[in-house]
Amino acid sequence: MPPSQAAPAEPPGDRAPVSPRTEPTGGYYNGLFFFRSDDDVFRLYVQGRVHVDYYSWFAPGVSQLTPDQALKSGWLLRRARLEMAGEFFQVWQWQLGAEFAPSSADDAAANTASSSCKVDPTSSLLTCSTRQNTVDAASVKPAPTDAFINFAPSPWANVQVGQFYLPFTLENRISDNTMPFLERSLAVRTLGAPLQREIGAMLWGESPDRSIYYAAGVFNGDGPNRPNADSRYDFAARFLARPFATRTSGPSKWAQIGASVHAGSRDPALVGYDLPSLTTQEGYAFWKPTYTDSFGRLIHIIPSATQFAVAGDIYVPIGNFDFTGEFVYVDYDTREAVDGLQLSPFTERTGDFKGYAYYLQANYWILGDHDVIGYPSYQRPLHLDLKVPQKRPEHGLQALIRFEQLHVVYGGASRGGTVDAKTPNGDIDVTAVSLGVNYWATRHLRVSLNYGYYDFPGSEPTTASTTGAPVQTGSQRAVAPAQNLAKGTDDSARETAHEVHEVSMRVGVQF
Repeated sequence: MPPSQAAPAEPPGDRAPVSPRTEPTGGYYNGLFFFRSDDDVFRLYVQGRVHVDYYSWFAPGVSQLTPDQALKSGWLLRRARLEMAGEFFQVWQWQLGAEFAPSSADDAAANTASSSCKVDPTSSLLTCSTRQNTVDAASVKPAPTDAFINFAPSPWANVQVGQFYLPFTLENRISDNTMPFLERSLAVRTLGAPLQREIGAMLWGESPDRSIYYAAGVFNGDGPNRPNADSRYDFAARFLARPFATRTSGPSKWAQIGASVHAGSRDPALVGYDLPSLTTQEGYAFWKPTYTDSFGRLIHIIPSATQFAVAGDIYVPIGNFDFTGEFVYVDYDTREAVDGLQLSPFTERTGDFKGYAYYLQANYWILGDHDVIGYPSYQRPLHLDLKVPQKRPEHGLQALIRFEQLHVVYGGASRGGTVDAKTPNGDIDVTAVSLGVNYWATRHLRVSLNYGYYDFPGSEPTTASTTGAPVQTGSQRAVAPAQNLAKGTDDSARETAHEVHEVSMRVGVQF
């Protein structure tokens, strides 16, 4: 407009003028959908993921298992998650996620025996096991996943409060979206962090050049979405160093070595939940924390008293290769109680569950490179740097191989009480080899195929008890599927089959 018609200037006020910014106020930028205020005081990130899996098992005798033991191939909605995150004043971050994948089955009518795969929505733990139940009706029960607030006055000092991945092991802090295999290793998934997330408070930080990272926190210790059962707390900490972060460029600068510790205690008078089952990647439970004793009673194996675990890890990227290894040692005190009396003062016996597991893994980028999905993370709160140039989305083809071993000894009465004839004392030994291939059509779409071979060396066939229930003999307590066959069904498989083969596939979309 002409100068004579120009609007009068705004009177000066107490607030400083907003500095003009050239960065976008919303849209898609370097992997994130975001919105922000003009002054960049408030930011909102919108995320979500859908993972659809297919599972199939192959092993001697599998086709002859009774309906209540059968391993059934089929599709599974592994994850269906909505997530949001945000920032305030550039020093406060928050995140909230909820899982909507069907996680259980409601009883509709009639009694029948069946086998099912169940995903715990709070921990993402998958277990496929036998159950006697009524006809299943699928249900959806949303549950919080990551829900936390983080205060970050300095890169060296952050305080995070809420529910999030336990700072223990390398794998447990990597997002499900970018895990090379479809599930975490035996060492991490079954021993180190079977519940994945905890509720608590954590102090963490890293050097500006990201050569050093630490995290240490105090947690309830009872798993996600569960109030503190006994007013006791766990301590967990993780430390890692990247020796070449300041001296090299390219993949080698991200080489790292780390260590973790987790310690706590469970009050035997107040904690009544079971130890987690030990499972294969597709959820076949080769060891369960329940059994039927000599009196026909269902017995639960429950964490009690001291709980302790340590771990070490190494990650080395060389060219288009990634080499990863982890070792986990655990010593968990236990107690046994009769079903329905888990919180009564009548403990049958006290024992321990101790042992180790490790894995060695190699990945190779046939097409593309590490930049497709980035390097192993440790779940830093989301922050989008709009000054970093926009990168063109890439695609890649990744080949995987992993070798694993697990050795655990369960002594049901090692700390007190009388051993029952059917107490499952003994070794739990597993050797596994897994192969995989991932096609990444950018980091937001993956198509994956995994093959897993699990061997339970020295395992022996089960025998029928007077009640007709199978009872394992020998000292090896890891059970192959064929060893659940009824006597006379296929005695050759019962006596010689010590393995299971798994094939799984995933189509995943994730932002």
